[in-house]
Amino acid sequence: MLKVNLKFAFRQLQKNKVFSFVNIIGLSLSMVACLLIYKYVSFEKSYDNYHTEVDKVYRVYRHAEGPNGDDDVASIFPAMAPTMKENIPEIIRASRFIGSSKVFQSFAFTYVKAGGESRTFNIPRAYFADDDAIDIFGFDWKEGRGVQSLNNPNELVISRSFAERFFGQSQALGKILRFKNMEADYKVTGVFEDFPENSHFKFDMLCSMSSLPQDWELDNNFGWGNFYTYVRVTEGAEADLLGPKIDDLMTNYDTWYADEGIEFKLQPIKGIHLDSNQTFEIEANGNRDTVNFLSIIGLFIMIIAWVNYINLSTSKLVERAKEVGVRKVMGSYRRQLVVQFLMESILVNVLAIVLSLTVLQLTRSFFESLIGIPVQLFSSDTLMTTLVFIGFFTLGAILFGLYPAVLFSRQKAAVVLKGRSKASKSGLMLRRGLTVFQYVMAVALILGTVAVKQQLQFMQNQSLGMNIDQTLIVKTPFIDQESRAASRSSFVNQVNSISTVEAISGSSEIPGYEISRMRWVALGPDENDKSLYAKDIAIDNSFIDLYDIEVLYGRNFSQELAGQPRVILSLSAAEELLGTGDLESWINRTIYYETEPYQLVGIVNDISQESIKNNSEPHIYTPHNRIKYYSIKLTANDIQSSLTSIEQAFNESFQTSHFDYFFLDEYFNRQYKSDRLFGQIFSFFSVLAIIITALGLFGLSLYNISQRTKEVGIRKVLGASVSHIFYLLTKEYLVLLMLASLIALPLGYYIIDNWLNIFANRMSLNTILFVMPVILVAVLTLLTVCYQVIKAIFTNPADTLRYE
Repeated sequence: MLKVNLKFAFRQLQKNKVFSFVNIIGLSLSMVACLLIYKYVSFEKSYDNYHTEVDKVYRVYRHAEGPNGDDDVASIFPAMAPTMKENIPEIIRASRFIGSSKVFQSFAFTYVKAGGESRTFNIPRAYFADDDAIDIFGFDWKEGRGVQSLNNPNELVISRSFAERFFGQSQALGKILRFKNMEADYKVTGVFEDFPENSHFKFDMLCSMSSLPQDWELDNNFGWGNFYTYVRVTEGAEADLLGPKIDDLMTNYDTWYADEGIEFKLQPIKGIHLDSNQTFEIEANGNRDTVNFLSIIGLFIMIIAWVNYINLSTSKLVERAKEVGVRKVMGSYRRQLVVQFLMESILVNVLAIVLSLTVLQLTRSFFESLIGIPVQLFSSDTLMTTLVFIGFFTLGAILFGLYPAVLFSRQKAAVVLKGRSKASKSGLMLRRGLTVFQYVMAVALILGTVAVKQQLQFMQNQSLGMNIDQTLIVKTPFIDQESRAASRSSFVNQVNSISTVEAISGSSEIPGYEISRMRWVALGPDENDKSLYAKDIAIDNSFIDLYDIEVLYGRNFSQELAGQPRVILSLSAAEELLGTGDLESWINRTIYYETEPYQLVGIVNDISQESIKNNSEPHIYTPHNRIKYYSIKLTANDIQSSLTSIEQAFNESFQTSHFDYFFLDEYFNRQYKSDRLFGQIFSFFSVLAIIITALGLFGLSLYNISQRTKEVGIRKVLGASVSHIFYLLTKEYLVLLMLASLIALPLGYYIIDNWLNIFANRMSLNTILFVMPVILVAVLTLLTVCYQVIKAIFTNPADTLRYE
């Protein structure tokens, strides 16, 4: 019986080629989209789940109520980790992590082979950590077992990929790496497998915390807030109760936290990627709302495809009614008819599944670049996921195929064989309702796509308040105080002599970097004087000119006043501290920087230090000698030659250091990576959904217009014009589109307005944005049905009315 049903189902697909093509292509496209979305969503939700006992691992962060809402910071203070571990029984492991960039500008190591050959690599993702880090994170060890790997000074563990760079395929355990900046030897005590991409905290090297100078007294330091701290707690320990315990504990150590309204909380490690948006995150995190939104889009795309199937199937009710009547007369039971029609539905979905999996395999590299994650369908760790997904679609095919199957089987043989069968009013209303649903989704998705694209373009076109083009950043090396001034002077002079260099400047921070140094400026030295806590940047005399930052009042720093305490404020800092009145009158007056008198020499325009997604924050510029970066403005001529010359100048000036550089525009624009990826993914899947909708409209119009060919012939014989007939055949679709627009546009406005609220600088919503999707869908509809309409209009009435 199964063989007979399957054979008959194949015949039906061959008989109705357009019907079969539209359904199979529509379903396969929807499956491709849904499977990709499912892979992306699953990947985003899988962050950090690979850790052993992940439910017991937390990150400690600080929380305060800021003027614009919660002010959360991902890092805390170094003395807290040993203090918590010693005094809170529920915390059994605690480890501090501080990035090498917070301590040393460049983190380069050299391996010298027995023959004298050396290999030097800079390791940007390197941290100093306590030995408890080994137990908290649960490494996958390739060499060594991690036991006591970070107990002693000058020990390190390294990732497999960097171990291969240094040592090739030979054993790394026990070998020595020379840390160039401190002229110290570090022993490799373990090699761990590279962290997977679905980790919020990826590093390539951990150095023992005890390697840092003992006179820093980290175990007693409650003021340096740059340490990420992770803890492992006992079974059953509640994070909400541990936070207040930490707060109470800190009051015993004469800390200032409570006075400033700072509280400490525990954040589950597996929730950091999607639920954390704190200051000084280790890397840019995802967004749970975005993930949920894409999940909803995936579900709607699949529903649109199934709606197409129901629409097209029920539209063929009259055509297949006589078939049902004949089969009932020949002795077929209703159950047998239901099974037969379900077999057709399952066959269509099986063919769509095969086609979708084939497409994904053939175009895997394209989709991996599109969504930014690996797309593996049949590997050992993803095969079960793929099979579950196929099972879900098969179940959906049965459920959505059940309605037309039951509808067809209900036809009465006596009625249909007399030629009285016709589509019911309820069936017609169902098809119209489903078409409205498709239109709602099409309009909403086009509206969302256009809004996302326009917001990204809006951000790209916004002025940063500075010019970062053609700017090379070179990290300053860690060198001793005695040789620092001479080495830097030599480097600056040599770079200035390069013909392709327009300017060079030194600073403590660069655009795109989240500034951690905050300092007070005030109108007077007393604690009651009006003051402002702002981000502090040390710059030289060339910085403002190099970045083309507008000087609004006063002047830039100059060599004539070198050595005198001077300060420049950004506009927002000046307005907050001095008021919005006559700011120019404050130039050359005295204000106080950390209780010391400084001359205010200038006020400059605000810049987007971190991202235009955020509001510009108050900045303080001082000429202090804390240079960490060299900004080098290049001409557009021969970048590679410029790099070679600058590297040569660096190596001559800093002979024991490693040349570490990057281009500022690439570094700055990394902040928008997640937004661009979201726009890319959203646009692609929206286009797929619209194509699926268009396929459904094409199939439906093909059948509906074919049912009205005799009506068109009669109208032409009676003198109806072409335009009138065209209007009659298309007006239903346009009316349904208008109805759908009344639903989609308010819904789209609500969603888009809420999404734009995450941006400090957001575009304004205008009428064109909402009219455009309706016009595009109307044009798409006319293009989809136009061929069938024109074909029906220009068919000779004699051909359609021959047998009437």
